[in-house]
Amino acid sequence: MAMRWPAAAALALAIGCGGAVAPLAVSPSADAGTAATTVWVKVSVATLWTSPSAPRSIDAPALSAPAHVRRWLRAMTTADRRDLAGRVETQALYGERLRVIGSSGTWLHVTAVGQPTHRNSHGYPGWLPARQTTSTAPVSTTDVATVTRLTTWLRNPAGDKRIEVSFGTRLPVLQRAQDTITVASPTHRTLTVTAGDVVVRPASRPALRLTRSSVVSTARRFLGVAYLWGGRSGFGVDCSGFTQLVYRVHGVVIPRDADDQAGAGTATTVSGASSSDLLFFDEGGTIGHVGFALGSGRMLHAPHTGAVVQVGSMGSPTLARRFVT
Repeated sequence: MAMRWPAAAALALAIGCGGAVAPLAVSPSADAGTAATTVWVKVSVATLWTSPSAPRSIDAPALSAPAHVRRWLRAMTTADRRDLAGRVETQALYGERLRVIGSSGTWLHVTAVGQPTHRNSHGYPGWLPARQTTSTAPVSTTDVATVTRLTTWLRNPAGDKRIEVSFGTRLPVLQRAQDTITVASPTHRTLTVTAGDVVVRPASRPALRLTRSSVVSTARRFLGVAYLWGGRSGFGVDCSGFTQLVYRVHGVVIPRDADDQAGAGTATTVSGASSSDLLFFDEGGTIGHVGFALGSGRMLHAPHTGAVVQVGSMGSPTLARRFVT
């Protein structure tokens, strides 16, 4: 008999997708009347926290500049990862734009501009150390290189590794060669990236074409990537961070959290869901999980802490939404 997904994992969903757990108390921010300013992420992946007091000592590698994402992930046990629920809001990628709405000491209260949410009209809110940002406006170029591998290294002109960046990272293109692309960092350093690890397109165009098959193909690249509460990168994803990031490289900007995503796109029936449609699951009266429909009763999703992105039975979704016409 079909079961609601995942009936045996209700506890896991409590530490599943963003928005399911109330955040910790937020430290005071700057006066609400202070004019907002813009900064850009200058670390590989910036983790946005519920408050400046939310990080634990084990989270130090994620707070540094440069951020040591892999070191942070290796150090955490499954219990440590579960404890990120209520601490982490979301993540922002290298070079992404943040709107500053307040500050407390050396921390900035920001909204992630490219991550829509009902919580703030300017983007997904969170806190991060100011040292992980730059106020220098990015280089404006005709073409942009979008990272399409899970992660890749940016190197200095001598070929030395400098920073490992994530899938979905957009880099201003300065020069193209057969094997390497020369790009500008958020602080205007000249770096190179392997040509095969990126797609170069005009800045106004999406990196990848929008078709059902191409969206599913992109999503399958994440198979085996570990679930990470608030994760939105090739290093780790939560369920809605995964779907939002995949659709973004195809030129479709959808909300950050599953409950908001469930109100976006075009409604379709669960029985009529096609590959690349999103399937949503109601747990305890609210949408608590999302994944990609694959057809034939299967779905591709990031299930919960302790699991990896995988293909499985879709169970009994509550509703489905379509983003590819």
